[in-house]
Amino acid sequence: MYDILLLGDYFFDIIYSGLTEFPELGREVMSSSLTTTGGGMFITAAALCRLGAHVGWPATFGSDPYSAFVHDLSLQEGIDLRLARTLPRPFQRVTTSMPLHNERAFVTYVDPAPEDRYAFWLGAVSTAEYRHLHVDGARPLAVIGPILEAARARGKTISMDCQDSPLLKSGCDWKALLQQVDIFMPNAREARIIAGVEDTAEAARIISRWVDRVVVKDGPNGAWIGHGDTLVHVQPIFAGEVVDTTGAGDCFNAGFLYACIVEEASDLTCGIYGNICGGLSVTGVGGATSSPTHAQLRAWFDKLQTPQHG
Repeated sequence: MYDILLLGDYFFDIIYSGLTEFPELGREVMSSSLTTTGGGMFITAAALCRLGAHVGWPATFGSDPYSAFVHDLSLQEGIDLRLARTLPRPFQRVTTSMPLHNERAFVTYVDPAPEDRYAFWLGAVSTAEYRHLHVDGARPLAVIGPILEAARARGKTISMDCQDSPLLKSGCDWKALLQQVDIFMPNAREARIIAGVEDTAEAARIISRWVDRVVVKDGPNGAWIGHGDTLVHVQPIFAGEVVDTTGAGDCFNAGFLYACIVEEASDLTCGIYGNICGGLSVTGVGGATSSPTHAQLRAWFDKLQTPQHG
């Protein structure tokens, strides 16, 4: 029995850090550090495993070295890959990230997804034993709908990130899509676009009318949790110098879902767990590199619950 079943693809992340300026056409700039690690759904899977959750990941890998790297790294992190598969062809998914001044730029290449991607996911959702389903990003209801329906028919709860979905630009019946999930987890920019307003808190209020629970990740401003008629603001966690924000939202997701699904905690505790995981993530290079263990998470949580004097 998995605590959480994760639907999403891997990425191989190449991160150039320590830049003093951004590249320009015709000029070369030097970074002081180069990191290669896993990205995409690997980040949430690794972060959840470090917290002690039992996760299943029906990932798709290829015959290429990028796939092999992330596959092996997943096993090192203790991620259960019994539901995963390896295609007899390359399935390259590579992102180059260049963080600078608390922001970052990306260049990404992906091979075409297998034609049976959604059928493969549907098979896992229909046969695996799990408590909760988490989907990596917003996808058209026509393709993700049958998968969500299969999970719902088995009595599973469902969460979904947004992940800068193309639906933000192409148009989407967000109300119809979000009625199919229990928890929607966009960032602040995505939430404002979806709600059609400029204020993040108001965006959370609007979206909370369409979904049981909306969790808006607002970076250095913390997080907003809309649940029914209640809107909770969770203060951010400042764990140290911001080194790389890549994957911070994925680590937030892991902390929030661990508290929600494994510990069945309150909305406030879920938000604090998410902020701790996201806040620690940005202190190192790579999404999951600095995600906490359960002991580290609890130490931070207990510290935050202790009244400060003086």
